[in-house]
Amino acid sequence: MKKIRIFGPDGQLDDYSRYLLLDYRQKLLRVLLAMCFIIITGLTIVNLIEWIQDPFAEWGTYNLISDGIAFGILFFLYQANQKGFVSLSGWLFGLVVLSSIPLSYPLSSINQTFLTMALPVAVSSFVIQPWASSLFAGFVLVFYNVIFFYYRGTFQYDAFSLIALCILAVASYLISSILNKAIRDAVRAYDETIQGWAKALEMRDSETMGHSQRIVELTLTLAKKLGVGGIDLFHMRRGALLHDIGKMGIPDAILHKPGTLSDEEWVIMRKHPVYARDYLSKVSHLASALDIPYSHHEKWDGTGYPQGLKEEAIPVAARIFAVVDVWDALTSKRPYLETWSKEQALVYIQEQAGKHFDPRVVAAFTELIESKFEIHGNEDTHEDNAHDTKKIAMLVDSQKTLPR
Repeated sequence: MKKIRIFGPDGQLDDYSRYLLLDYRQKLLRVLLAMCFIIITGLTIVNLIEWIQDPFAEWGTYNLISDGIAFGILFFLYQANQKGFVSLSGWLFGLVVLSSIPLSYPLSSINQTFLTMALPVAVSSFVIQPWASSLFAGFVLVFYNVIFFYYRGTFQYDAFSLIALCILAVASYLISSILNKAIRDAVRAYDETIQGWAKALEMRDSETMGHSQRIVELTLTLAKKLGVGGIDLFHMRRGALLHDIGKMGIPDAILHKPGTLSDEEWVIMRKHPVYARDYLSKVSHLASALDIPYSHHEKWDGTGYPQGLKEEAIPVAARIFAVVDVWDALTSKRPYLETWSKEQALVYIQEQAGKHFDPRVVAAFTELIESKFEIHGNEDTHEDNAHDTKKIAMLVDSQKTLPR
């Protein structure tokens, strides 16, 4: 599948729309090839029965060989389609159908093959691209007219069927184009709804205004650095935007409290990932984006919440996001925590590798941040930052405030 560009939501939406269209075309072509398998199987059974009745008939052996070749071609196309070569499979399917006509019918009977000619014209717009039907229709027109003028008098010119074929090509193009636009519009509507939810949450929690938008790009950049690609990036973007959606169920008195939360308040606060799971799991197109909202407070050593997952049991999207979430919490203004310098925050994250965070993610994040912000402190500065960070970290851990 085509990899999704990570910079700019519009580019991601376009790529996600193309991914959905490709998935839909793959499924449609799979059904079409399966139907062809069924038809060829039926013909093979009939030809086999006839061959058994008259094994010395030349045409019987020829038909069985043809059926075997057809099975081989269909199997190849099916495997290519399953491996993601959807457009290639679609083109080959159409060309095989059209090229089989002069091999299977005498020229005098070519007018009887219009139904077969119509098959690639009708389906190509849906399994390749909307304009593909026009290309196949043009191929049929050229082929038909060349045969007619080269073998003049062999068959009667059927203008009506050719016009009908052209109308079918135009109709296929229009229907496919409308369907493609509907899918793109639906994807954009879903994304705008998600962004609206994220904005509503930030308006309620004004102290973290802009938090979701800030961390999306950094999360996706880090994910790409770690080898995440394709549709997973789009699901991560949605999960990052909605990572705190569960806080809609947390009372304002706890959510906006500037000081330390009590043990009872922490019990309530730690329910927000569960609330997020309950909200989002009921929305089918967001089920794949649930890893971050539900698991971003899990810790590498198993001391996180809500499930207490450990190491590789934590979804990779949540492990990546957890580092970015803490980074933004430390370096942005919060009512319950003093803002840290980028150097201090990076030292803290490095110190938490193997405890709170996946060490591999921390290593990639360190490279990314040092490159992005040109952090190159000398050894003395690094030791001072480490000393200050450890003191603040002790306070953070004692207050259980990083991040809520």
